[in-house]
Amino acid sequence: MPKQPKTANSLIRVSARNHAGLILMTELAQSADFVSLRDVAGHMGLSQGFLEEVAADLKNAGLIKGRKGPGGGYCLAKAAGNITAEQILTALEGPISLVACHGGACPVAAACASKSLWGFLQRDIIKSLKRTTLAEIVK
Repeated sequence: MPKQPKTANSLIRVSARNHAGLILMTELAQSADFVSLRDVAGHMGLSQGFLEEVAADLKNAGLIKGRKGPGGGYCLAKAAGNITAEQILTALEGPISLVACHGGACPVAAACASKSLWGFLQRDIIKSLKRTTLAEIVK
């Protein structure tokens, strides 16, 4: 019997929170006015309640601002060219860490031969996220 091919497995998984946050930020970056979360949720097939939680974190980080009432919603708090992917992702889930030993204590860190690879990848990813702006993402 022939060996079955392995299914694709993502090395780095993007959380639903980060994905929804990036969708929201790109929608806001493409609008000159306030955008309602109901519209974004409907347009992108996301839960409005979940987007409200995501928007609260982005607002607390100073990346977006909100306005209540008719014509209200959310907009960017600063120009898209001044917001980085790293700022967005960190606002949503805290510091970026690929493996536990780079985000906290690891019981085998002293004997781990793969630590340098994960450290290299983490530094490279964070460097890329810091230099990638929201304006570049929406292009």
